[in-house]
Amino acid sequence: MKNVMKWMLTLLFATATLGAAQAQSEVEQDLTELRAWMQRRSSQADSTIRKEWPSVKEEFKSLTSSLNRNTQSLSEESREEYNDIKQRYKSWEERNESTAVDLEGKELERWERELTGTTNIDRIKPAKMRDVYARLLERTREQRRNWSLRDWEYAEFVLGELNSRKAEVLNQLSSGDKIKIAALQVEFASLKRSREAKDAYEHMIESNR
Repeated sequence: MKNVMKWMLTLLFATATLGAAQAQSEVEQDLTELRAWMQRRSSQADSTIRKEWPSVKEEFKSLTSSLNRNTQSLSEESREEYNDIKQRYKSWEERNESTAVDLEGKELERWERELTGTTNIDRIKPAKMRDVYARLLERTREQRRNWSLRDWEYAEFVLGELNSRKAEVLNQLSSGDKIKIAALQVEFASLKRSREAKDAYEHMIESNR
């Protein structure tokens, strides 16, 4: 009987140890994914981050959800790295949030309604996502030549809100919708780069006069 009890205790201890090791392994993997995400996002241009800021916020929230619950399972070195990443993100957030605040509320609502047909972008149903992206690009093609740089800021912010909603319902989108939406996102970025190139050229001509 004593041998059986001893064997059971040993088994329980081994199971608990294995469970703890697995939990640590999983949370360390979460940190690895967060590190890779941070490196990728940090390498992008400020204009890209600003445009996609709502999506960036949602991605960070998702990637840190498990880490925040299981921080104690990290090694001391990993906890220090995680705190450093959070501090870097906080500074990054403050910079981008302050930029977003510059957009006027009523005017932003007007742009949301014009480009997407709604001011409740966070409630767009998955089945409607593709159509909303198509609407936004249609309006962009039609009006972009008359847009000021300020207008582009509003359009980019609205697209960022839409990207954030897409990230929330991504698993509910069909493969066809994902491919089409990706193509529309690329087209928007291309149109914006064309505008930036045009402005740079005109500035160069003006400077040489």
